[in-house]
Amino acid sequence: MVDQLIEWRDGGGSETLDTFLQDLTAVDKASDPVDLDGPRDACADLAAHVETAQLEDPIPDKTANNSWKLALEHLAASATACTNGAVSESQDDFDLMASEMDIGIRHMTAVSDRLGELAPK
Repeated sequence: MVDQLIEWRDGGGSETLDTFLQDLTAVDKASDPVDLDGPRDACADLAAHVETAQLEDPIPDKTANNSWKLALEHLAASATACTNGAVSESQDDFDLMASEMDIGIRHMTAVSDRLGELAPK
């Protein structure tokens, strides 16, 4: 199983994790309520990357893959709430975006920790 994890990590999994970190940083920086175009664009990128990741092969470790699925689910909900908030200017949507993002980040951290535990670089 460790060999499969290393193959997943080195075959694009690590790059996907880095992409999400960049997306989340972009969403955070763009979350200025004065300019709603920034979050709209950043959240659209996040949504697109989540959709792509959902189509990729699962992580070959049940624990890591369960956390991965949960991370993608919550990040997708965050991106949707962000997009809705950017259109409606609803603080409730932005609050939901932040809550879902926090949960998604926690699951993403669990994935990273699990990979580091089982297949350290």
